[in-house]
Amino acid sequence: MKGVDLLALLQRIQGKYRQISAALAANLITLAYGVVPGWLSPTLPLLRSTETTLGDVVTQEQESWLASLPFLAAFLFSPAYSYINQRLGRKAAGYLSAAPAIVGYLLVVFGDSTTHLLISRFVLGLCIAGVNVFVTMYVSEISEDSVRGALGNFRGVAAGIGTICVYAVGSHLSIQHTAVVCVSFPILFLFAYAWCPESPMFLLGKGRRQEAFDAYVRLRGDPSLAEEAMRKLEAVVHTNETHDHNGSVLGLLSVRGTRRALLIALTLSVAQQFSGMNVMYGYCASIFEISRTNISPQTSSIIFGFVNLSGSLFSCFSSDLAGRRPILICTQIVQGVCLLGLGTYLYLDRFGFDVSALGVIPIACVSLYSFCVIAGPADLLFVVMAETFRPEARGLATSVTNCTLWMLAFLSTKFFNVLVDLLEVYGCFWLFAAVSYAGALLTFFQLPETKNRSLESILRELNGDPPAEVEKPHLEDWRSDEFASKTRTSAG
Repeated sequence: MKGVDLLALLQRIQGKYRQISAALAANLITLAYGVVPGWLSPTLPLLRSTETTLGDVVTQEQESWLASLPFLAAFLFSPAYSYINQRLGRKAAGYLSAAPAIVGYLLVVFGDSTTHLLISRFVLGLCIAGVNVFVTMYVSEISEDSVRGALGNFRGVAAGIGTICVYAVGSHLSIQHTAVVCVSFPILFLFAYAWCPESPMFLLGKGRRQEAFDAYVRLRGDPSLAEEAMRKLEAVVHTNETHDHNGSVLGLLSVRGTRRALLIALTLSVAQQFSGMNVMYGYCASIFEISRTNISPQTSSIIFGFVNLSGSLFSCFSSDLAGRRPILICTQIVQGVCLLGLGTYLYLDRFGFDVSALGVIPIACVSLYSFCVIAGPADLLFVVMAETFRPEARGLATSVTNCTLWMLAFLSTKFFNVLVDLLEVYGCFWLFAAVSYAGALLTFFQLPETKNRSLESILRELNGDPPAEVEKPHLEDWRSDEFASKTRTSAG
């Protein structure tokens, strides 16, 4: 008996290891994703220099396009990637996210003008669109409830590592040599992701029951655990049939639970983008210049990157302990305090007050802000999206959310200089602080806790249904004709 128990324990450990390995493999493409917003910080000083290898010195207008074009492309192509994700699967979406990353970085390697850089930035936006659509969803669908939050936050950790790499490498190498390093990330992903199984939820939704069960066996390491996971999916299928919609935006909004989930996702999107996150990424070296410390802007940017990574690690290890909701509320409040402090410093500096003794304040505020925004809205937005949208609504709802997210990112980066002309820099950061506080307030009233809860339980709460114990069928039910018709119906 003890031998049997030990074998079951080893199989469970093996299953966790396989889930972690698959999550790590899928997030290799997120390294390339993390490079995109951070690339501008070490590169702008080179582009502004008369010794640039790309011909003319870039203008302020070109700088704004270099910062914002990836987000414009992500906005335009998010619906296409959502369609690919739902119709062709998470594997296809992953491969088609890596391809534009490779093309985009090769354009930088072999390009010799600012025009090549602008085209490259637009192409890299396709990678951003694809990664946002498939990575967190795939990881959420292959993970057990007990580790879903931690594995979902691998995305933020990988993005943070990518940002640090481009800050460190870009500060010492040329633009072209930095791109050579960056192109290795999507190539590594292609090799590693080939090992990963397709999402069982996608396979089941397409009526491929045996393949879904086999994928769960690979991911759980034990047929009995795979059977349990399949039972949970059946409960979700029954919930979907109870709250059906016609696949349109109006149909999406007709279901109470989906309306609530969409409102939560859009709230977190606004809080993420209009709290200045991408402005900080692209212009952090310039912000550190005003602090007048002995630390170079390049070194400060690398410190900024490590703070980002620590925020992702904090979110990764704490979201399944403290929960998503408390972390989101607390981080948004603290980042608001940091933005108020940074804005006040800039206000005093602007109007001639002696701030020479306060040079540490910008670095402290930006660093703590970065930690909070990464530990909270930046990472947990995608975890919450994967946990609150019903499977058959997930494609359309994710597309709507991502389009909103990237349009806000484009507007906040493209027109940041315009906003500075209207409000001054300090006024911009005070505005970002107000958005952070509003996000915390809406999160408090709207977001249910999803920690260690099954998808079925979360969907019931969002729909206002009472909790219920769903009858658990036997494994043979998964191979029945009745279940086959149900899954084909839910797949549309």
